[in-house]
Amino acid sequence: MFDTEFAYSVVQEKMCSKRGVVFSLEMKNKLMGKRANEVMDLLREFWLGSETVEELLVEQDGDLVRLYNLEVQKLYGLDQLLESLGNAGVRKCIGTSSRRFLVDVLLNRFDLQSEFEFVISGDDVKRGKPDPEIYNKCVRSLGLDASECLVLEDSRNGILSGKSAGCHAVAIPYTYTNNEDFSPADLVVTSLADNRLTKLALNDEG
Repeated sequence: MFDTEFAYSVVQEKMCSKRGVVFSLEMKNKLMGKRANEVMDLLREFWLGSETVEELLVEQDGDLVRLYNLEVQKLYGLDQLLESLGNAGVRKCIGTSSRRFLVDVLLNRFDLQSEFEFVISGDDVKRGKPDPEIYNKCVRSLGLDASECLVLEDSRNGILSGKSAGCHAVAIPYTYTNNEDFSPADLVVTSLADNRLTKLALNDEG
């Protein structure tokens, strides 16, 4: 829903540079979809550091919140998609590896809290994507069959998580994930404004 990955990239590149390590696309792809603690563990492995996860999170969070408040924007087509789903009575929730306080920063900033029934965040799961845990929890909380649910994701790890949970899944690749293999997805689109996405979400065969 939001262009958050650029913010993570800016902050994590800064953290790596501070330690003399080049932040590569390969490194970025390994981090995507992981819970915050998992990301910090991987970063620590990249530069063979001895910092604690808590220390690294404190270092990261200040810059992240600043970028979330000032620079992160909604993805193109989000408002129109939410309006179409809302008008059709489609239920919506958020399943994200991000921590809840970061999700709340953006939901509050763009006044979107009322659009979603609930949020399952990285704080609520033990395993990050591609593990299906987060989407299994979303499905259970909705009280639906997984086959009735549609997941929107921007990374291969996210698509694999949703598909492993038994959901349909649409990929919306972006700068950092354009070269990933999205063949497991039911549909690949270039933006949230794609009519094919809306039709699939509304189960509109026309």
